[in-house]
Amino acid sequence: MKNFLRIGSLIIIGSYCIYLYKSVDFIEGFFYGSTLSYINSIGVKTISNLFISSNKSKFIPFFATILKITILALVTLYLVKYLSINLIGFLTGFSVILIVFILLIQGK
Repeated sequence: MKNFLRIGSLIIIGSYCIYLYKSVDFIEGFFYGSTLSYINSIGVKTISNLFISSNKSKFIPFFATILKITILALVTLYLVKYLSINLIGFLTGFSVILIVFILLIQGK
């Protein structure tokens, strides 16, 4: 997970710096998509640890999962509806972070 945090942070910071330097809509969408995917991946890891724990009650992890999905959906709807971001850049950024997350998990 430490490698994912480092690589994900570098991708997000790099895309933000490139956006500040170039002001390209695609890079802005990439930044928002990668940030949202980064938060989603950290949430997945946290919630999976809650489910794996020795707690007998699964209500809290279930509630956390529903809350995470709801918040991510609302943030995505807000970004797409009210900000003029490039959707292809958004989806590309979201996918890049997910690919990094999956590849690093399989490389354990």
